[in-house]
Amino acid sequence: MAIIRNYTFLILLILHLVGIGLFAYLQYAPEISYVTILLSAVLVFLNEPKSNKSILIFITIFLAGYVIELIGVQTGLLFGSYSYEAAMGPLFMETPIVIGATWYAVVVGAANIARRIKGSTFGRSIIAGLMAVGLDFFIEKVAIAFGFWSWELGVIPLFNYVCWFIFSALFAFLYLHFQKNENAAAIKLFVIWLLFFGLLILLKV
Repeated sequence: MAIIRNYTFLILLILHLVGIGLFAYLQYAPEISYVTILLSAVLVFLNEPKSNKSILIFITIFLAGYVIELIGVQTGLLFGSYSYEAAMGPLFMETPIVIGATWYAVVVGAANIARRIKGSTFGRSIIAGLMAVGLDFFIEKVAIAFGFWSWELGVIPLFNYVCWFIFSALFAFLYLHFQKNENAAAIKLFVIWLLFFGLLILLKV
């Protein structure tokens, strides 16, 4: 585990540099992107303290993230009317299993950045929620272009970002309340994802 922790940043960097090439030039990334998402989340988790608490936080955010997406897909009551495509990997009840890993990685990254800001756990959770929404804004543009998911009438509702903020802030509060140690790998992944999706948008994928 120590070896993996020591090389986490390098692994994440290589994965996403290769990903940029696949997205921008080979147009092949959608078929394997869900693997990168899962690996990234696992690497973040492996950089958490070894404890039952870390495991419980991971399981809670992973499952809760999946469940709210399941409700969203099945009812349209959360996020808006949207549907996932096969590019997001294996689906269960029309919802990608890996989506829970996405929530975990995004929230833990945002929460650890917010941790560096002076304030209460509640205030930091609000900041983390806003940062998660900002990242989601970039992700949406790339995901739609590559057919990861689609919105009814092709329009992303404002309600999507409202729900992203609410749930991200709640998950961040849970994480910050119980996990007191900083996870540098989560911060690095969050920054890498911002640059990754931002660059793909500039490349006009």
